Parts: sequence; C-alpha cells; structure tokens
Amino acid sequence: MHTLQAEELRGKVVEFAKRVVGAMPACTNEESTKLFLVMPMLGVLGFDYTNPFEVHPEHAADFSGSNKVDLAILRDGAPIIAIECKKVGVDLVEERAQLRGYFNALVTTKLGILTNGVVYEFFVDSGEPNIMDEEPFLTLDLEMASRVGLQDEVLDGLLCMTRDSYDPAGIAEAAYTRLVRKRLRTLLTDEFANPSEEFCRLALRGVDVKHVRRDVIESHFAPMVRAAIRDVIGAQKTEGVIPAGEEMDVVADCADGRIVTTERELAVVAYVRRRLAFLIKDEAQFAALADIGYKDYIGKLRVYYGQVQKGRLFDFVEGADGYDKYYFPDPVGEIITDNLLDIDAALKSIFVSRFWALNGRGADARPSLGQRVSA
Repeated sequence: MHTLQAEELRGKVVEFAKRVVGAMPACTNEESTKLFLVMPMLGVLGFDYTNPFEVHPEHAADFSGSNKVDLAILRDGAPIIAIECKKVGVDLVEERAQLRGYFNALVTTKLGILTNGVVYEFFVDSGEPNIMDEEPFLTLDLEMASRVGLQDEVLDGLLCMTRDSYDPAGIAEAAYTRLVRKRLRTLLTDEFANPSEEFCRLALRGVDVKHVRRDVIESHFAPMVRAAIRDVIGAQKTEGVIPAGEEMDVVADCADGRIVTTERELAVVAYVRRRLAFLIKDEAQFAALADIGYKDYIGKLRVYYGQVQKGRLFDFVEGADGYDKYYFPDPVGEIITDNLLDIDAALKSIFVSRFWALNGRGADARPSLGQRVSA
C-alpha cells in the first residue's frame, strides 16, 4: 500500500489549504465545515472518508450512546482517532473539554483531533493513560499553510498520522517529547528573564557560593545571575552556537549601550501597527493595537502585544542580503522573505491569539497594560 512521503504530503496539504481558504465563507455551520473541510482533510491523510467502516460519523462515546463524537476513525471496528468538529472561526480553546470527555470515554482512542476546519489541534494522553492532555502537542493552521507553506515540525507530526503510517506509540512518544520541550522552554525563559531564588541557589552552588541569605540573593546575586546568562547567550549567538531565533528568549539589558534599534527595525514596527490596523476588523482588537510594542535585543528585535514574553508576536532578524527572518510562535515558525506582505497572515493570526490569551473571550475594551511603546 502506498505510503505518503514527506514532500508529497507537504504538497497535498498546502494545495488543500488553498482550497480551504476559498471554501471558508461557505462553511457557516458545523455540518458544512465537517463535510467540505474536515472529511476531505482526512482524505489528504489517506483515510477513506466514504467508507463508514473506516471513518464513522456520530460514533457513540459512551455505553448509553447519548454522547457521540462527530467522527471516529476505526481500525478493526474500534475507534483509534476521535475527531470533534466546530464551525469555521470558532475558538478551539473553549471547546477542548468536550473532546476530552469523548477521548477519555473511548479507551481504544489514542489520538484526539479538535478542529474548526481551518485550525487542527492534536492531543494524546502523554500524562496519564486514557486522560487527554490539556494542551495540544501539535497545531496545524491551514490558512497559514496556504500563505507560508507547511513547517517541517508540523509536517513531521502529520506523517505519523497518515493512514498507512499511523503509529499510536510513535505519536505518543513524539507528543511527550514536544510537550516536555515546550514546558522546559517556558520554564527556562521565565527563569532566565527573572531568576528565582531556587534557580540562583543552584547556580551559586555550582561556583561554590553557599549559605546566602534570601535578601542578598534578591538584591545582589539575582541580577548577577541574570547578567551572566545574558552574556553567555549573547556570546554563543555571536559565535554561531545558538542560531538566531532559537535562544531561550533571554531578556537583554539595554543599559550597556550595545543595542541600537536600526531604521529597518523601526520600519518593521511601523508596518506592523499600520498593517494590523488594516487587517483587524474587531473594535476591541483595533483599540488594542495601541499596546503593540517592541524591545531590542542583541541580534534581534521583538515585536509584542502588551507583554514582552506572553504577548510576543515575532522576533525580527535583519538579513544582510535583503531577506529578513521573522520568527513567529508555533505553529507558524520561521518566515524568510524580502517582502513584508508575506507576514500578513501570520501576523494577524498570532495577534488575535495573543489578544484573546491576554484578555479572555468577550473582552470589550483595551486592557490596561504596562510596557506600552508609543508610535
């Protein structure tokens, strides 16, 4: 049986993504989303969605049969993948609990997919058997893929989910690795930016400094640890040990005068504010554009909404050859281009996600946030 190869699958997904963008306006409810977007996507992954013994609609998720998952992919009659569909545009974060209930009830299911036909979130039970994780280990955004292509990390994940290569054990192992790495990055980013007492004591023990009072750590050693981390990261980036955009987001102190914001960087910030004002239609989100800011680091510029870390939109690295690099959060990743218009789709998507993450659904006013940078 033919197995989808990496580049073949990439081409199929990107081609389908472009069709999805055109079909989105016609998918005004869950049923049309499922029929015209979700089931054909299963076809891209090699599943025969016309075969009810392989892709079963409204599959019972409990013994009573009263709760049913929208789609279940079957193997030997047992559900192995549970898929919950929402209409185009629905925020999936609020819908995860429903899929979790179905996933936990279907004991043979090892992969859960939550989708609005455009964005797909993939879940496993890496923490506890038959208990779906609270966060997805992989996210696919077809609207983004139609504009900037399919990132290698997402492609690798999808390869394990095709019909002929489906491997629950392999998916679970990869998911666990991705989630732990993501959590470690978050932990280390926070520690590097603002070292905790425990982290400082661990570092100080390594240089034989012991029995230090808490107030001395806060006043004297914490800034020293933070400065040392900054120096190490800056040196490794300069020497090419850490590729630009992949460091642990260490906050650099601009007081030493080594950082100068270039005209090109300022032009990128101005473009972001101007372009989002054109792309954003929601009134609350439009008002929130006043909280778009930037922070310069050694070797890169961060553009953010509201908060430097949690509100990061992208990191910008100016290219010597005219091709600049934009490092967006997952699932977008790196975009290399000489045309700012190429970042529009990613910019809008990440800004909207950051807006809801910082303000919550139903926000009707611009939040009062610090670190605002005037235009």
